[in-house]
Amino acid sequence: MRRARILAFFLDCLVCAVPADLAGLAATWAIWRLVPGWRAVLPWIWVLLALAAAAAFLLRDASGGRARRWLALEARGPDGRAPGARASILRNLPLIVPFWNVVDAWPVLREGTADRRIDRVTKTRIVPTV
Repeated sequence: MRRARILAFFLDCLVCAVPADLAGLAATWAIWRLVPGWRAVLPWIWVLLALAAAAAFLLRDASGGRARRWLALEARGPDGRAPGARASILRNLPLIVPFWNVVDAWPVLREGTADRRIDRVTKTRIVPTV
């Protein structure tokens, strides 16, 4: 289960980052080639896309987790349903803060079935879907 959880994390990172990067590259190419007068706007476009990717990452568990479903895992709240937006943001916020992410994920890295520290706070569990 540890491998599946780690793979799901990296797949979620890709699912959130790749569309933002592709949109940024397309916008950069279009502005650079077609509208050179707008080149000063490019940093703002990349900032907005980075914020969108971060928001998508924070909300990745709101409906149970995209990549986890691909790997037959789901995030469940205390009532057995998907955690929702608030719990998803609280659950994923430690993962984007340097050093806090390692401290929070250490139980999963040690033992694949263990809950992350923040899972105890949000009462969220990762369960296999069979």
